[in-house]
Amino acid sequence: MKKKLLAVIVIIGLIAVSVWGNSYLNHPQDQDVFSGTIEGTEIPVQPELGGKIVELKVQEGQMVKKGDVIAKLDDSQAKISLETAKSQQTQAQAKLNDLLGGTRAEELRRLESVLAQAKDNAAALAPSLQLEENNLANDQKLYQNGAISKQDLDTQQNKYNTLKAQYEAAQANVNAAQASLDQAQAGYTQPTIQAQKAAVDMAAQSVETAELNLSKFTITSPIDGQVLYKQVELGQVVNTGSTLISLLDSNDLWIKIYVPEAKLNKVKVGGTASISVDSYPNKTFKGQIQYISTQAEFTPKDVQTKEERTTTVYAVKIIITQGRDQLKAGMPADVTLD
Repeated sequence: MKKKLLAVIVIIGLIAVSVWGNSYLNHPQDQDVFSGTIEGTEIPVQPELGGKIVELKVQEGQMVKKGDVIAKLDDSQAKISLETAKSQQTQAQAKLNDLLGGTRAEELRRLESVLAQAKDNAAALAPSLQLEENNLANDQKLYQNGAISKQDLDTQQNKYNTLKAQYEAAQANVNAAQASLDQAQAGYTQPTIQAQKAAVDMAAQSVETAELNLSKFTITSPIDGQVLYKQVELGQVVNTGSTLISLLDSNDLWIKIYVPEAKLNKVKVGGTASISVDSYPNKTFKGQIQYISTQAEFTPKDVQTKEERTTTVYAVKIIITQGRDQLKAGMPADVTLD
């Protein structure tokens, strides 16, 4: 019985030595291995102009490509502004053509007709604008007294803004028509023609500006990435620069480790490192040291053991250069400095 027990002890000892030996060979003592968590650059998607969200095309966790439409804001006023700019451009070009070709009696009659029509259009909008202005003033008082919701007030504000833009566009047409008629009646000189050419150029620039502003109401993804958070909902009114969603840049993954001061001489910017994660136990991925902190600190308490937390360390940021399609933000990882 004693011989059997002795044999079992010997076998267990041999196994323990074998396991220790393999562990020692697979993890050489002179290697520098550090732990950290893979992170990604978070990018907020923010509109350049404010407005009401009329389309919201993404959900949290969704993958998006650069240029994909994230959301659309109400662009009705921007469209009106664009049409107004185009109308003014057309009128400016027509006026220049008149200057270059001379004014005929029938052209004067046409300009008079255009002016009359423009005045009629503006006059037709004036009562409606006054009504909506009165309604807005009443709704503002009701909102202050808690009688209506903010959404009801915003709806009335949008109705007033839309009608005001239409009225201003109509009034601009009146002014342009009046100016065209006055100029036609006064006759044209070379400086007048040059001034009108400049007006045509300015009108063209106004159209380009209006087109650019209109495009800003369609919000697109600036990168390939994943939707981390959605901070808004459909129908919400957002301000300029407010965050609609937050994206994780799938092409910019990195990991931060903390290197003791005694081993800092082994670290240099541009140096390489090997990264391993539990999800791929038999595989390593390459990274490159991008940044070494210039200030010492104590190891963050959630990274190392209690004893090691008293060690003076330097933060080292490593950009992942291989396996970005396999590695994910949030994965714990071990880093071996090459």
